Order: sequence, then structure tokens, then C-alpha cells
Amino acid sequence: MAMERASLAAGAMASLAAKLNSIIMPRYELMAGARADALFLRAELGSMHAFLERLSAAPGPDAQARAWAREVRELAHDVEDAVDEFTHRVDAAPPPNDNHGHGRPGTLQGFVSRVARLASAAWTRLRLANELKGLKARAAEVSERRSRYKYGEDIDAPSGDRAAAADPRINALYADAPDLVGVGGPVGDIAGWVMGGAATATTLKVLSIVGPGGLGKTTLAMEVFRRVGGQFGCRAFAPVSQKLDMKKLLKDLLSQVAHGGADGVDTWEEGQLIRKLRECLINRRYLIIIDDVWSKLAWEKVRCAIPQNNHGSRLLITTRIESVAKSCCSDPDDRIYRIEPLNESDSRVLFFKRIFGDKEGCPPQLKEVSNQILKKCCGSPLAIISIASLLASKPVMLKEQWEKLLISIGSALEKNPDLEGMKQILSLSYYDLPYHLKICLLYLSLYPEDFKIERDSLIQQWIAEGFVGVERCLSLEDVAEGYFNELINRSMVQPMDIKSDGRAHACRVHDVMLELIVSKAIEENFVTLIGGHPVPTSFVQGNVRRLSIQCDSEIPKIQGGMNLYHVRTLTSFAQASLVPPLSEFRVLRVLNLEGCQGFSENSLKEISNLFQLKYLSLQGTWISNLLPQIGDLQTLETLDIRDTNIEELPGTITGLDQLKYILSGGYAWGKVKVPEGIGRMTSLRAISGLDICRSSASAVQELGNLKSLMELAINWTDFTSGNVKHQEAMMTTLGKLGTNNLQSFAICSRNLNSLEFLDSWSPPPSRLQKFRLSAYYFLPRVPRWMAPLYNLIDLNINIAELTDEEILILRELPSLLYLDLWLKSPQKDDTIVIHGVGFPYLKELLFSCEGTCLMFEPAAMPKLERLSTTVNVIRAKAYSLQFGIEHLKSLKQINIQVLCYGASASDIKHVEQAISTTVRYHPNHPRMNIEKRGVDLNLEERNKREHSENKNMEKHASKEDINHTNKKRRKLQIEEHHSSSA
Repeated sequence: MAMERASLAAGAMASLAAKLNSIIMPRYELMAGARADALFLRAELGSMHAFLERLSAAPGPDAQARAWAREVRELAHDVEDAVDEFTHRVDAAPPPNDNHGHGRPGTLQGFVSRVARLASAAWTRLRLANELKGLKARAAEVSERRSRYKYGEDIDAPSGDRAAAADPRINALYADAPDLVGVGGPVGDIAGWVMGGAATATTLKVLSIVGPGGLGKTTLAMEVFRRVGGQFGCRAFAPVSQKLDMKKLLKDLLSQVAHGGADGVDTWEEGQLIRKLRECLINRRYLIIIDDVWSKLAWEKVRCAIPQNNHGSRLLITTRIESVAKSCCSDPDDRIYRIEPLNESDSRVLFFKRIFGDKEGCPPQLKEVSNQILKKCCGSPLAIISIASLLASKPVMLKEQWEKLLISIGSALEKNPDLEGMKQILSLSYYDLPYHLKICLLYLSLYPEDFKIERDSLIQQWIAEGFVGVERCLSLEDVAEGYFNELINRSMVQPMDIKSDGRAHACRVHDVMLELIVSKAIEENFVTLIGGHPVPTSFVQGNVRRLSIQCDSEIPKIQGGMNLYHVRTLTSFAQASLVPPLSEFRVLRVLNLEGCQGFSENSLKEISNLFQLKYLSLQGTWISNLLPQIGDLQTLETLDIRDTNIEELPGTITGLDQLKYILSGGYAWGKVKVPEGIGRMTSLRAISGLDICRSSASAVQELGNLKSLMELAINWTDFTSGNVKHQEAMMTTLGKLGTNNLQSFAICSRNLNSLEFLDSWSPPPSRLQKFRLSAYYFLPRVPRWMAPLYNLIDLNINIAELTDEEILILRELPSLLYLDLWLKSPQKDDTIVIHGVGFPYLKELLFSCEGTCLMFEPAAMPKLERLSTTVNVIRAKAYSLQFGIEHLKSLKQINIQVLCYGASASDIKHVEQAISTTVRYHPNHPRMNIEKRGVDLNLEERNKREHSENKNMEKHASKEDINHTNKKRRKLQIEEHHSSSA
């Protein structure tokens, strides 16, 4: 049944009209009064919902109006639950004449079975009739109350672009802008303190950045981290939530400073983690930034885990609380930096750049009102960006709109400059959201503070909840990504992992915004939180609709009195033992147990009762087996088993006709076999982490039947190089998929065995946009089938040798935005020259080759914004340190790994100066990060060794260590393969 128009796509209302239409069809044989009640509810709820959208636009509706709106939402949920339960029972029941082995027709046993089924069907219909009768009475009462009190008759609903694209103006505020507004001076000040001044002392020094929420403390700290982090032997940046999770923090720090990571840390106790962290840091010069410390106790715990040493290490913390800042900086050489609001000039630049894309873009008629708006924002970057994004979302810039907004702002920040005033400013942006975006934003209240939320996971949950409406010529995923982009464009969430195509692959919510979202979500009974936020959780209004378990201390409240039957989303960030039994849930659409330690297959025994489940994430749970009952989840659309110990899917999974995503792989390298019969799963859009070589060749060949498949990421674990049968099956499959809808292909291998069979892909995959090879194997050449790929935008490839012919193929790819190129052998003359033709749209280049340098001619790579490459100090002298970086006219960011193995201190300094000078005089003033490898940063010790170096050993060390560095870098890329390509 077709859904109502897209503007009704929010919450339970999104599909409710269609469901009520379906049950009045003859096949459901409703009782006489039930059909009329269903028609009444459909009409009444449709009218209520249209009004609800208008009411949601009103800034701060009164308590009565809010209570009425909450009643309507609760009523809609209850109607949908009743209808879903009814249709499930009717659809799951066998026909009256189907005996299912309970006796042949004409026998007494057969007669009894048929009567029992008829009685059961009658009871099901009677139950629905009674429920609809009661719900009709509730709807009439709610409708009458609205008429009596005349709620919000003069409210106009806002409008919004549904399938919004990513706004490049907002990305510039978070991504690669080298001239972040208002931070240049503070960054220089702090960076100077970190690298000089007090740095003459070698003991650990601490700097605290203190100031109210929304002034940009995190932005400032991150920019310092980017600017000088490469000058330290190791570095780490870690956020701290309001309720300190010490184990999570320690794991976060270890993942950044431990060589090759730390195996098994997920099972370690806090003491083990602290010992390992101290061991990693004690003999190294480190820079660590701890973001958003809330208490002295939290600081004391953090400080105990970080060792004092005499290598010139630095520790930076950010906090809102002055007393915490003072507690951190107890040594005379420590420093407290009090962040200030933006001045008038910087406020204006930030405001106009967000709205117009240019600091000089404001038309004359809006300048006066813009000055008044900025005065109200009091130099708060968060407030300025929020208001500017609200104005930028309007299709027409009218002075009257700006003046109306100015009146709405009032004097919130002038009279109340603390966080409550800030929240009033942010509330204006919240109330300006269309209803469908409000619902999607409130859903983020399920996540803890500082959580990195993956875009694809989030939009799949929105779809599972029914928040995403149908739009002509667009898939639900495309529409949902439009919602995601619109929340970013309006600065309600902050983009993360922005790729070369401008798309953000993740987001986070600013702490102040999250507090606002949580308060709204709880007020509307949208979510029930157990811990995690400083808001009351003991009083639940109505049924629990969405449950998020974020800490352990308040868990008894779940078992004490909450009715979990009506919960639609369950998200847990606690231990598995604290998750209520699945038997207590009935209408779950989303079960997100990502990282829920200790969860086992026994906990899933009751999962077959969740007949509405569409999204199931067991990522990071260490579960080893999926039970056959998974095949009972006939509505399941997403199955995420990444970072688990699952190696085989039950055969019943091939009966899930609606399954779109099978996501596996991660730390276990993806050992999951391709299930026999997968060719029947024609709804699949994305598969990741399947091990081709552990699967049967026939199952591999079945993958070619998946005509809807758009993304495929596989593992190749053949250690014999002689698996011809699987190679042939894989190429047959790729040939079929390439002629259908395949847009992304990634292959991961841990060994050096040949993948040359990929060169025979035929016919060429004309729609392919992304190709990633993550392996230690080097293809002998660029596959010739790549030459005509006009849609390829993302290429990660290993090549044995780069000839002129290979360069020609690469540079002629017309849509290429991202290129990660790893060469096995150095060029004969130690250089690769990039000429002034080709690579017309390339934005990001990662290049790695031992001993080979890139040189850019005038007009080379005209759109290149980010460059990452290596420079070998010893070999650099051979080409006179001429890189041609000045010819990259669009360059914004340059990351150079200086390989210092065997080089003298003077040569290292000379190379650094040459690079820095070139970048300094670049017209764009790109952000630069120089990271040194193979050098002891203790200068005295290094200088003592300098004169005793043996030149013959230099050459050997240079070659071997560079090779080791490149292998280590590739290993890290391979380990991250599935999280980035799935």
C-alpha cells in the first residue's frame, strides 16, 4: 500500500495510514465494528498528525499543548502496535484447511485441529476489535480536548529540503580549512608554549584550556594537536564524558600510542591498562590532549595513568570548570589558558562565511540586522554557527525573516550568559526543524556523550524505526542521507570523517546540543535513559518507547517497574548481564548491542519472537555463533556482526528475503563463509568481510546473482596461490556484478600471494565508484579495465612499478577524487614527475614508496587539497629538495612523514627547513604536519651518536627500515579495511 505523502514521514505516523488501510482489506476479515473503527482512526490520526507537525514548529509551546502532543504520539504508537500484532498473528497462522500433520481431513484429529485454528483466528480478530474500540475512544477524547482548548491555531510549519546534499560551507568549518576563524592567535600562543619557552625544561608540563561550553575549546586543542603533534614521539587525543569511563579512556589512549596496538585490551582490567599505558609512554616524548574534564577526581585518575618523564612531554586538558583547571596546573611552569569569546570582526567573518560562503558576501540591506544578531550571540562560536545555519537553510534571504529571528533571540545570552542561555539560542534552531528532522535528531539522544556515530548505521536505524519517508526516484537510504546532511547543514550535529567527495561518514553531537536534545527527548517520552546524562530517569511518562542503557548504576530501575513490551529501540553500552531478557520485548525494530561485552548466543534464544526487528547489531560483542532462530526474523534488513568471533552464518539466513546488509569482518579479518543459497537473497545491497577462500566455489559464484548488490568487500586468505577454482568463481561473479549495480569493491589479503587474477575482470564494471586493494601483494600493473571507468572516484591500489603507461591510465580517470598509491620499487631516478595535465578533479593523494619522491610541475593536480607522502632524508639530497609543492594551487593540508633512519641531525634539520619554507610561502598557507620516524628526539643523546654512525650501515638501515615503515602503515590500513569500506 502506498504511503502518505513524504511530509507525514515521522515516527509511528510514517506507515500507520498504510497499515490501517491494509487491515480493512477482505483477507483480514475484520469484525463489523472493527472496520469502521479502523477507518475512524486512520482519518483522525491523519488530521492530528498534520496539526502535530505545525505544533512542533512553535518555539516553546505551553505545557498543555505539549501534553496534548505527547498523547497523540502515544496513541499512534499504541494503534500501530495493535495493528502489527494482529497482522503478524494472522499472517503467521496456517490456513484453516492446512492440517500441518495434525490429522487427515475427515478424521477426528483433523476436525479438532481445524476447529482450534478457527477459534484462534476468531480470538485474534475479537482481540483487535476490542483494542480498536478502546483506541477509538481515546482518539475521540484527545481530539475533543484540542477543540476545547484551541491549541496553536496560528502556527505555521517550517519547510525543509528532504534530500539535502552536503553543504560545502559547513564542511569548511570542521574539515580542512587552514584559516579557522578566530583561532590563529590562540593556536600560535599555545603551540609556542608547547614547543618553546617552558619546553627548555624536560619535565612533563600541563596546560589547561578553560572556558564555557560553546566557545571552541575542543577546536582550539585539536588545531594545536594538528600543528605540533608530529614533533613528538607519540601523541593522542581523547575525549572524556561527563561521567568518566576510565577503561574506555585508557583503551582510546592505548590505541593511539601503542606500537601496532595492544592485543586483547578489551578483556583487561583497569590496572592492566594503566600499566601498559605507562609502559608505552615512560621513555618517549609525548603530547596528550584530554578533552572536556569535568571534575578534580576525574583529573586525578587521568593523571595517575600518565607517567612523569624527562623527555619534554606535554599534557593539555580542556574543561569548563575553573577549579578543575587550577587543579591540573599545580606546577609553577604549568599554564592556564582562559579562552575568550570571538571579537566583533571574527564573529562577523564566521557568521557571513557560514551563510554566504564569503566574509564579504552580505548584501547591504542585511548588514544592520546581522550586527544586531551577532551582538546577541556575544562571541559564542556555537551560537553564531547555529543561528547562521538556521538562516542559511532558508531558500530566500528576506530582511523580515532576519528581524523576526532577532526578536526571537531576545536577550537570552545577555541576561543569562551561562549554558541555559546558550540552550535558548540552540532551541531556536531546534524549533525551526521540520518535523521529520526533529524526530531524527531526537534519536541521537540514545548515544552517549562524545560518541562517534557512523552515518550508515544511523540511517539504517532511522529507516528501521519508520522515520524516513518515500520520495520519488530515491531509495530510502538516499532520502535518509539527505536528512543526515540537513542536520549537518543546520549545525545540529558536527560532521566527522569528511571524505574527498565532501560526504561526512560520521558525526558527533556537541555536549551543549546533546543536553538540549536529551531534555527534549525525555520531555516528549521519546527515549528513556539509564544513566549517561544528568537528567532524571526514574519517572517514565507512559510506555517506554526507546531504551538506552548507558551506565550500570541505575539498572535495577529497569527490572523494578518498567514495562518493556512497547520498546521500539534498545541500545546498550553496558555489560551484557545488565541487558533485560529479550523475552520482555515484543515490538523491537532496532536492537543495537554494539560493544556490549559478554553478550553470547544464549542471550539470543528468544530473538525469534521479535517479529518486527529490522536492525540487529552485535558489533564488538565477541559472540561466536548465530543461532538458527535468526531465520525467523522475516523483517530483518541489517545484520552487523563486525568485530565478533562468528565464522559461519546459519543456513536459515538465506530465507531472509528483506535482508539488505550483511556486515562482518573487522579485527578478525572477516572469516565468515559465504552461505550456500546466498543467491536467493536478492534484496542484498551491501556485503562485507566474507572469506572467499574458506567458502565453496559454488557459493562464491552465487554472489553473481545478487543484482541489487552495490557494495562488496571480501577477504582473500588463500596461502597457496593455487586456488584456481575460487579465482575463476570470483571473476565470474565480478563479471556479472559489474554489469549490474556494483559501485564499490574492496579486497583484503594478509599474505603476499598473487591477486593478479583481478586483471582479468571482464566486462569492465562501468558503474564502479570505489576500488580498494588492502594487501601486501603488489599488482604488476594498473589493471587495463580501469581505463574506461568514468565513475571511479576512490582508488586504493598497490603497484609493483609505476611506468609512464600506468601514470597515463591514472591521470586520465576523469572523476577520480581520492588516490592511495603504494609502490613496491623505487623509480630509477628516485623521482616521479606529475605533469600539468591529467588528474583534473583529484582532491586527495596518499603516496608511499621507499626512496621515491614526488615532484610537481606547474598546473599539476589543479584541485588537490590534501597530500600525504614520505620523504627519505638520505635520498632527498639527491634531488636537491625540490618538490614543486608550490605548484599545487588548491593545497590545504600536507602531511609528510620524514624518514630519518641513519641520517644526521643536521641533514634532518635541513630537510625539515626546506619543506617548511616551501609550505610557508605557498599562497594558500596550507596546514602542515611533519612526522619524523627513526629519530631519537632526545637531542643530547642523538648528537652523541651522530659522529659514530657508519655510512655502510646507514644505507642498509635506510632501506630496511623504510620498508618496515611502509609495511606497518599498510598493516594499519588493512586492519581498518572493513570499517572504512563496508
